[in-house]
Amino acid sequence: MVLFVFTKYAKKIFGKLPKIERERILNKLAGLKKHPDIFSMLRKLVDFEPATHRLRTGDYRLILELKKYDAKIVEFWVLDVGHRKDIYK
Repeated sequence: MVLFVFTKYAKKIFGKLPKIERERILNKLAGLKKHPDIFSMLRKLVDFEPATHRLRTGDYRLILELKKYDAKIVEFWVLDVGHRKDIYK
């Protein structure tokens, strides 16, 4: 089972995005929950602590932190959401 938990900051930023982008991101997250190998869909981040992975959805990126990983549960916290030109600054 895969869980995505939005931090308070990420939820605030997510709420300010255009509706079509919010729907696209939610659809992508729902698809990832059903994907057999989630790590093939995520990119690993290097030297971007505490974040561990990123997810691309159109021109937007989700910065994720892997919190729990075992045989039954994979839990990611969404730390930040933003446009690709601003998210890595």
